[in-house]
Amino acid sequence: MTIAQVLKKTSLFKLLSDDQLKAAVQLGQAKSFEPDEEIFKHGQEAKTIYVLLDGSVCLRIDAPEELDPMAETLLEPGSVFGTEALAKANMYNVTAECVTRTKVLAMDSAGLQEIIRQEPLVGIEVMAELVQIYLNRLNYTRTAITNLFRIYKSQTDKSKVFDVYAELP
Repeated sequence: MTIAQVLKKTSLFKLLSDDQLKAAVQLGQAKSFEPDEEIFKHGQEAKTIYVLLDGSVCLRIDAPEELDPMAETLLEPGSVFGTEALAKANMYNVTAECVTRTKVLAMDSAGLQEIIRQEPLVGIEVMAELVQIYLNRLNYTRTAITNLFRIYKSQTDKSKVFDVYAELP
Protein backbone atom coordinates (compact mmCIF):
# COMPACT_ATOMS: atom_id res chain seq x y z
CA MET A 1 0.00 0.00 0.00
CA THR A 2 1.38 3.43 -0.91
CA ILE A 3 1.69 6.28 1.59
CA ALA A 4 -1.09 8.15 -0.24
CA GLN A 5 -3.38 5.11 0.12
CA VAL A 6 -2.65 4.89 3.84
CA LEU A 7 -3.37 8.61 4.28
CA LYS A 8 -6.61 8.36 2.31
CA LYS A 9 -7.84 5.72 4.76
CA THR A 10 -7.13 7.83 7.85
CA SER A 11 -9.94 9.82 9.41
CA LEU A 12 -7.86 12.98 9.40
CA PHE A 13 -6.93 12.93 5.71
CA LYS A 14 -9.80 11.10 4.03
CA LEU A 15 -11.52 14.31 2.92
CA LEU A 16 -8.51 15.83 1.21
CA SER A 17 -8.72 16.11 -2.56
CA ASP A 18 -6.22 14.12 -4.62
CA ASP A 19 -4.13 17.27 -5.14
CA GLN A 20 -4.18 18.08 -1.43
CA LEU A 21 -3.27 14.50 -0.62
CA LYS A 22 -0.30 14.63 -3.01
CA ALA A 23 0.83 17.87 -1.39
CA ALA A 24 0.48 16.32 2.07
CA VAL A 25 2.55 13.30 1.05
CA GLN A 26 5.25 15.63 -0.26
CA LEU A 27 5.37 17.32 3.16
CA GLY A 28 6.20 14.02 4.76
CA GLN A 29 9.27 11.94 5.22
CA ALA A 30 9.22 8.24 6.03
CA LYS A 31 11.21 7.49 9.18
CA SER A 32 12.05 4.25 10.92
CA PHE A 33 12.50 3.67 14.64
CA GLU A 34 13.65 0.78 16.79
CA PRO A 35 11.79 -0.67 19.81
CA ASP A 36 11.97 1.59 22.90
CA GLU A 37 13.08 4.55 20.77
CA GLU A 38 11.20 7.77 21.39
CA ILE A 39 9.71 9.62 18.42
CA PHE A 40 8.97 12.68 20.52
CA LYS A 41 8.86 13.52 24.20
CA HIS A 42 6.23 15.17 26.37
CA GLY A 43 6.92 18.91 26.55
CA GLN A 44 8.84 19.16 23.28
CA GLU A 45 7.77 21.73 20.73
CA ALA A 46 5.29 20.12 18.35
CA LYS A 47 6.13 20.83 14.71
CA THR A 48 5.44 17.41 13.22
CA ILE A 49 2.36 15.23 12.93
CA TYR A 50 2.85 11.49 12.43
CA VAL A 51 1.02 8.72 10.63
CA LEU A 52 1.82 5.15 11.62
CA LEU A 53 2.79 3.13 8.56
CA ASP A 54 4.00 -0.05 10.26
CA GLY A 55 4.75 -1.24 13.78
CA SER A 56 3.36 0.07 17.05
CA VAL A 57 3.72 3.19 19.16
CA CYS A 58 2.78 3.77 22.78
CA LEU A 59 1.52 7.24 23.67
CA ARG A 60 2.22 7.77 27.37
CA ILE A 61 2.76 10.30 30.06
CA ASP A 62 6.04 10.09 31.93
CA ALA A 63 4.71 8.78 35.22
CA PRO A 64 6.46 7.47 38.32
CA GLU A 65 6.75 3.73 38.79
CA GLU A 66 5.93 3.00 35.13
CA LEU A 67 2.20 3.31 35.86
CA ASP A 68 0.31 5.27 33.25
CA PRO A 69 -3.38 4.38 33.07
CA MET A 70 -3.71 6.70 30.10
CA ALA A 71 -1.09 5.00 27.95
CA GLU A 72 -2.46 3.97 24.58
CA THR A 73 -0.74 1.74 22.07
CA LEU A 74 -1.36 2.46 18.40
CA LEU A 75 -1.23 -0.65 16.22
CA GLU A 76 -3.18 0.18 13.08
CA PRO A 77 -1.43 1.59 10.01
CA GLY A 78 -2.90 5.03 9.41
CA SER A 79 -3.16 5.89 13.11
CA VAL A 80 -2.41 9.58 13.50
CA PHE A 81 -0.48 10.95 16.46
CA GLY A 82 1.45 14.06 17.37
CA THR A 83 -1.72 15.94 16.57
CA GLU A 84 -0.72 18.61 19.08
CA ALA A 85 1.31 19.99 16.16
CA LEU A 86 -1.99 21.18 14.65
CA ALA A 87 -3.17 22.82 17.89
CA LYS A 88 -2.35 26.28 19.17
CA ALA A 89 -0.28 25.02 22.09
CA ASN A 90 2.29 23.47 19.71
CA MET A 91 3.67 21.27 22.48
CA TYR A 92 3.45 17.49 22.69
CA ASN A 93 1.38 16.44 25.71
CA VAL A 94 2.56 12.81 25.66
CA THR A 95 5.69 10.85 24.83
CA ALA A 96 5.53 8.60 21.76
CA GLU A 97 7.70 5.52 22.23
CA CYS A 98 8.02 2.65 19.78
CA VAL A 99 6.96 -0.76 21.06
CA THR A 100 8.23 -2.62 18.00
CA ARG A 101 10.30 -1.67 14.97
CA THR A 102 8.20 1.13 13.56
CA LYS A 103 7.87 3.15 10.38
CA VAL A 104 6.02 6.46 10.34
CA LEU A 105 5.35 9.30 7.98
CA ALA A 106 6.54 12.51 9.67
CA MET A 107 4.70 15.53 8.25
CA ASP A 108 5.50 19.21 8.68
CA SER A 109 2.51 20.67 10.51
CA ALA A 110 2.92 24.21 9.16
CA GLY A 111 2.75 22.92 5.59
CA LEU A 112 -0.24 20.75 6.44
CA GLN A 113 -2.02 23.71 8.01
CA GLU A 114 -1.42 25.70 4.83
CA ILE A 115 -2.96 22.92 2.70
CA ILE A 116 -6.00 22.82 4.99
CA ARG A 117 -6.43 26.61 4.91
CA GLN A 118 -6.75 26.58 1.11
CA GLU A 119 -10.19 24.97 1.40
CA PRO A 120 -11.94 26.11 4.59
CA LEU A 121 -14.74 23.52 4.36
CA VAL A 122 -12.23 20.69 4.16
CA GLY A 123 -10.29 22.35 6.97
CA ILE A 124 -13.37 22.35 9.17
CA GLU A 125 -13.89 18.65 8.51
CA VAL A 126 -10.22 17.87 9.23
CA MET A 127 -10.47 19.75 12.52
CA ALA A 128 -13.71 17.90 13.35
CA GLU A 129 -11.85 14.62 12.81
CA LEU A 130 -9.03 15.90 15.00
CA VAL A 131 -11.56 16.60 17.77
CA GLN A 132 -12.94 13.07 17.34
CA ILE A 133 -9.45 11.59 17.75
CA TYR A 134 -9.10 13.47 21.04
CA LEU A 135 -12.58 12.46 22.21
CA ASN A 136 -11.81 8.81 21.47
CA ARG A 137 -8.57 9.04 23.44
CA LEU A 138 -10.34 10.81 26.30
CA ASN A 139 -12.97 8.05 26.48
CA TYR A 140 -10.24 5.40 26.37
CA THR A 141 -8.56 7.15 29.30
CA ARG A 142 -11.77 7.52 31.28
CA THR A 143 -12.46 3.81 30.86
CA ALA A 144 -8.94 2.91 31.99
CA ILE A 145 -9.16 5.11 35.07
CA THR A 146 -12.63 3.78 35.94
CA ASN A 147 -11.33 0.23 35.69
CA LEU A 148 -8.40 1.06 37.97
CA PHE A 149 -10.78 2.49 40.57
CA ARG A 150 -12.96 -0.63 40.34
CA ILE A 151 -9.95 -2.86 40.89
CA TYR A 152 -8.80 -0.70 43.80
CA LYS A 153 -12.24 -0.78 45.41
CA SER A 154 -12.50 -4.55 45.07
CA GLN A 155 -9.01 -5.16 46.43
CA THR A 156 -9.08 -2.73 49.35
CA ASP A 157 -12.72 -2.66 50.44
CA LYS A 158 -12.57 1.13 50.34
CA SER A 159 -15.91 1.63 48.64
CA LYS A 160 -16.77 4.77 50.59
CA VAL A 161 -13.64 6.55 49.34
CA PHE A 162 -14.89 6.51 45.78
CA ASP A 163 -18.60 7.15 46.24
CA VAL A 164 -18.13 10.67 44.85
CA TYR A 165 -16.30 9.32 41.80
CA ALA A 166 -19.12 6.84 41.12
CA GLU A 167 -21.54 9.75 40.82
CA LEU A 168 -19.57 11.43 38.01
CA PRO A 169 -20.93 11.08 34.48
